[in-house]
Amino acid sequence: MIPLRRAHVPFAWLRRLGAHNDVYDIEVTGHEIIIDDLPPAFDGYRIAFLTDTHVASFMRRGFYREVVKQVQRFAPDVILLGGDFVSFTRHIKLLPEILLDGLAAPDGLFAILGNHDYWAGADAISGILRAHGVRFLTNDAVMLARGSARLPLAGIDEIYRGTPDVARAFAGLDPAKPCIAISHHPDIVDMIHGQRIDLLLCGHTHGGQIRFPFFGSVVVPSRHEAEYAAGFQRIGAVLLYVSRGIGSIPPLRILCRPEVATFVLRRGNRSE
Repeated sequence: MIPLRRAHVPFAWLRRLGAHNDVYDIEVTGHEIIIDDLPPAFDGYRIAFLTDTHVASFMRRGFYREVVKQVQRFAPDVILLGGDFVSFTRHIKLLPEILLDGLAAPDGLFAILGNHDYWAGADAISGILRAHGVRFLTNDAVMLARGSARLPLAGIDEIYRGTPDVARAFAGLDPAKPCIAISHHPDIVDMIHGQRIDLLLCGHTHGGQIRFPFFGSVVVPSRHEAEYAAGFQRIGAVLLYVSRGIGSIPPLRILCRPEVATFVLRRGNRSE
């Protein structure tokens, strides 16, 4: 747990039940992804994934600085950003100072937009992030490089507010070879057919945001409901990971801590 002062629970009945607001209790999760035919040069490749930051003036700035600190402590080779950078137009101007300052990786920062970004102002958000070196993968792909070895990284636009084009995102990529991808909403997996994705990173759900013992999440904004609230799911040739994300609207999390998700790619046999 990152040592930040605990946030207030706004509802007296929840406080009486002993609930705590986890909105600032950052958890750094670490995962190894075993890929049988990963190019040897990418063995040990490090990925940091931030999503649903929901940068806002009413959130403590020290919280975001701690998020950046934890990402940099992991020393990622690449940083992937899963959208929903802000919730409101008035907070777009805060992105350079609060989120982007100090966020860096040798292979760069790559992003896609979320539904809140389209509502708040997609062009303004994209413009600010691009000006700070972030590259958007909107139905597009790049090749990550290690010497002569290559690993595709694809991005698919937001499923409900954007214009997702899976065919365009993976155009020219060998569907039988290793591939990493990002998209904002986990429901995008329902549009992916015949494409191998060794790690598809998504957010949007906030992990359910408000959870109760024995019951689980009150609401999960996915057609798959709690199944896609958080964590890993294997769907055919796709390994999906849904992050709980960083921010929250409203700023209340119960039994659902914000997450900096980190991944290390490993070449090897899953049966070993």
